[in-house]
Amino acid sequence: MAGVAFIGAGSNIDPLENLLSGLKRIIENERAALVALSSFYRTSPVSDVAQDDYLNCALKIAWRGTPRELLTFLQALEAAHGRTRTVKLGPRTLDLDILLFGDTVMDEPDLIIPHPGLHERRFAIVPCLEMEQGLIHPRLGRPLSEFLDRIGPEQKIELFRRVSPGEIASFQDKKREKQ
Repeated sequence: MAGVAFIGAGSNIDPLENLLSGLKRIIENERAALVALSSFYRTSPVSDVAQDDYLNCALKIAWRGTPRELLTFLQALEAAHGRTRTVKLGPRTLDLDILLFGDTVMDEPDLIIPHPGLHERRFAIVPCLEMEQGLIHPRLGRPLSEFLDRIGPEQKIELFRRVSPGEIASFQDKKREKQ
């Protein structure tokens, strides 16, 4: 199975470095071809856990493999960046979520596509719509843009900056080089 996937990426621990490093590893993978990349956004946490703001973005890739293979790859990247899952909705070095995989609707215990919170999270919707304005939520059958008005003002999002694929490709991961 091959398809076009929208991946949400976020970090609030060394966020710029961790996002650039994680994105670089995704686009360097032989099974992934970068189609589009959103801007980076500074966003408020969607949690009651005290923590810093996040940097979030999304990327659209053509993935040569199954959704399960993509999940395994993304979870390995998170682990390589020191992601631990000790505090639910807590701080993260790198968080990578499959938001959409074509028109796939999948319900497995550890893999739900579209992402179950996609339509409730401004930090996921805005970057996706930046790349493709007419996206339709495959499970709900409605344009993603319709959900933005339903999200409360507590979910803050502001443009941080645009990042080019060239900047990602040339990124030198200083932390991992020292190890």
